[in-house]
Amino acid sequence: MKNNFRKWTDVYKFTLHQSVSKKGFQVVSILVALVLIAGIVIISVFTAKPDKIDDEQFPIEKVYVLDQSGFEETDYSSYLQRIDDQRFKHINFESVANLSSEQVIEKYAKEFNNSIVVIVSVSGDRYEMEGVIKEGSPVSEWNVEILLQMMSEAFNINKMTQVGLTPEKLTMIMTPIVTSYSEVGQDTSFFAIMMKTIAPMLFGLVLYFLLLFHGMTISKEVSTEKTSKLVETLITTVHPYALITGKVLAISSVAVIQFLSWIIAGIAGLYGGNALARSIYPEYESSVVTIIEMFRDTMGETALSIPAIILAFIIFSVGFLFYCVLAGLAGCMVSRPEDAASTQSLYQFPIIISWLTCYLSSALGRENIIEVARYVPFTAPFSTPIDLIVGNIGLISGLISALILILFSIGTIVLSARIYKGMILYSGQKVNFKTIINTIKG
Repeated sequence: MKNNFRKWTDVYKFTLHQSVSKKGFQVVSILVALVLIAGIVIISVFTAKPDKIDDEQFPIEKVYVLDQSGFEETDYSSYLQRIDDQRFKHINFESVANLSSEQVIEKYAKEFNNSIVVIVSVSGDRYEMEGVIKEGSPVSEWNVEILLQMMSEAFNINKMTQVGLTPEKLTMIMTPIVTSYSEVGQDTSFFAIMMKTIAPMLFGLVLYFLLLFHGMTISKEVSTEKTSKLVETLITTVHPYALITGKVLAISSVAVIQFLSWIIAGIAGLYGGNALARSIYPEYESSVVTIIEMFRDTMGETALSIPAIILAFIIFSVGFLFYCVLAGLAGCMVSRPEDAASTQSLYQFPIIISWLTCYLSSALGRENIIEVARYVPFTAPFSTPIDLIVGNIGLISGLISALILILFSIGTIVLSARIYKGMILYSGQKVNFKTIINTIKG
């Protein structure tokens, strides 16, 4: 067996050089990387720019308040100055007393157009806050609704303060309640739950398209070479085992290198854009960078750890190789050029079924299916790498999944090489299942 795989490195180097030196590959790889870097940097700089708040965006300048609630007057100006909303900083509040609603409205009608009247009254067992604007005023109903919402919060705080609540009790009352559920040992962070659900789905989708594209390339390369006269010359110097192994490994390496370069470009653009944006706007902090930094605190011990990332990359690479070997196996079974399309289903169907299994299981929250999928060679490449990175599984589980996938991939390589050897000169005739079985048996 050792002699059979001799010179596979020569085939690997030659195929790798041929693939990488193609102008199409170089243009696409470099162009996508540059677009990722430039796009992320531009987005970071533009999103870092603080919003300009001017009076035209929120035109209310003065508010006449008629409080008929029976409580002491609320200091709306102080409350709106304390909250982090620049739209209300310029508004001047003036309290109106000893006047009826009609009198206040009549007085307001003679004032500047950017003013409104707010009337606080008691209606049965509830309090009402009404905003009045002048016809033709630049102040819109939407502006008034936003302001009234803030004023009602200030009124409620003032109301509870006057009934004897201390600031501590008032803070407790105003603190919202967040509801959630979890199992024992499960992370209750909403952010962590979302990432652990969405990240596997996105990763599986990207891997799905990569496998379809590069698998088709491998199948075409193997079938074209096998059905041409070139193969007769090749097998006189290189064993079929070495030929199929070197070719599949080379094209798989090209795909992994290309994908890894895009990941590095995206990370460089993210941190480079964050650094550039902070140099222009010192107070800016990228939300994506902040999320990444929160991973370890919210996603588990292995989340974004160096061992987890290395192991995830190994599983991704081996899983990618496994499907590329399947694509090569499909190419081995082609005896006539016109049969190439029909044999591609040999690797396309497993990709589609495995991706849908992992994708839908993550979307529907079927943990029992996902746990099994991590140890099945067909589905492991779609789930295990990202589960390691986000902390869904530990390193021991990742090692077991990687070991199963590596052993299964080696077996598939040997099987493909055996079929390739047995059928390498079997051309021009239609291949059936019996022929393949006889080839495997030797």
